[in-house]
Amino acid sequence: MSMANQRKGLVAAGASLVWRRQSILWWVFAVNILLGALGTLPALHAAKRALGHSLAGQQLVKGFDFGMFYELLRLPEVSLFRFTEASYLFACLFALFMLFVSGGILETYRQDRRLNTGEFFAASGAFFWRFVRLTLLSLIPFAILGNAYLAVDKASDYLGDKAAADQVGFVIWLVGVIVLVLLMMFVRLWFDVAKVRAVVRNERSMLRNTLHSFDITRQQLGTLLWMYLRISLVAWITLAVAFLIWTKLPPPAIGATFILLELVVLAQVGSRLWQMAAATAWYQRQAEATAGAVDLAAPKPTEVIEPEPQLSLYPETELPPDD
Repeated sequence: MSMANQRKGLVAAGASLVWRRQSILWWVFAVNILLGALGTLPALHAAKRALGHSLAGQQLVKGFDFGMFYELLRLPEVSLFRFTEASYLFACLFALFMLFVSGGILETYRQDRRLNTGEFFAASGAFFWRFVRLTLLSLIPFAILGNAYLAVDKASDYLGDKAAADQVGFVIWLVGVIVLVLLMMFVRLWFDVAKVRAVVRNERSMLRNTLHSFDITRQQLGTLLWMYLRISLVAWITLAVAFLIWTKLPPPAIGATFILLELVVLAQVGSRLWQMAAATAWYQRQAEATAGAVDLAAPKPTEVIEPEPQLSLYPETELPPDD
């Protein structure tokens, strides 16, 4: 890591790292657009056939209306929900793609240099199955949080019906959701640190790596959570502003709508890479002090074995004969 990055804040250092290695952002964005387009083509064709032959479609041409959109979805000839399988399939493909290239991305951020194609995909392949194991381990806390949300939802409904005030159930639900979002962010942090630690230390045991990363994340929770929260706020605010702009655009402005949606996708992909870069910058700067170890970011020293002296076939006073 350069001295300039050492003097920057973690969020700024992560943003600077993403900017210097922005080629990663652009081609991940391109893959996302390609898979997204392939996933929405069947639903697009179905909606296009129905828009000109229904009252709901005619109303949507004049302006977006949630009621008319709902009526359009109910039309048998449209039935857009039949095509959700394709969207889910390509969304899963993109998630698998990101899981595969995460090793190459983190290695690029760790070294802070442009890797050639062979180096990048070698790093991606080397860590792919380790990251698969990390992902499977992460399903445990995420499943617990999912069940916790169901419990909060039921509790809010029950207490809301019992309470005299109308807003009691909503307040309980809102507080529970905020707590669960923070806990989900902690889990994301935890396993991002585990990925960075696996790449930096070339760790092979993912269970041991997960436990060590939990301890590191717990000790530095305030710093890491504040770092991720600020980056996430940028993504959420960008999404909210884009949605407000989209609702104000006239229906004929197809080009403007397309550009707006692509900017939203770019902002979301960039925010995720920003988090990964910031986590890498933090680990290289702080993790050795947190874990009480010696320079975790530095490669482990290797033993140098001196070669044994070779016996000469000729006496020292004689020269070998000329061939």
